[in-house]
Amino acid sequence: MIIRFLLCKMFDVKEIDVVMMKSRKQNLVDARRLYVYYLLRFKRVKHAHIKKYVKGMHHSTSIYQYKVFENELDVCRFTKQRLITLLYYGDHPEWEYLKLKMRYPKEVLYDIDYRKTYQDIINYLK
Repeated sequence: MIIRFLLCKMFDVKEIDVVMMKSRKQNLVDARRLYVYYLLRFKRVKHAHIKKYVKGMHHSTSIYQYKVFENELDVCRFTKQRLITLLYYGDHPEWEYLKLKMRYPKEVLYDIDYRKTYQDIINYLK
C-alpha cells in the first residue's frame, strides 16, 4: 500500500512497526496515528475493522487516536502539513481542497524522494 510506504519515508520507520502495536516511540506513534486517521477519514474504514489494518489495535484505541489527531490538526500546523503531504504523494484528490483551505503553498510540502524506490518495488512485484 502506497500510504504505508509514504509513512515509512516521512517518519523514518519500518512498515512492520506502523502496522504492529509493539512500540511507543514518538515517531511510530505519530505515523500510526496518521495512518489510522487516513483509514478512518478517507478510506471509510469502521472502527471495528481497524484491527485488520493495524494488528493489535482495539476499536477504542482507534477512536482515541482519531480524536487526538483531530485535535492536533486544529492546533499544530506541522500536523496539517504532514497530512497534506501524505495525501499529495498518495494521489488522493482531497489534498487540493485541504491545501486551499489551509493556505499551504506547494513548496511547503515535504520533499519525499520515494519514486525511484517505489518504482523498484512495482517492477519487482510484476
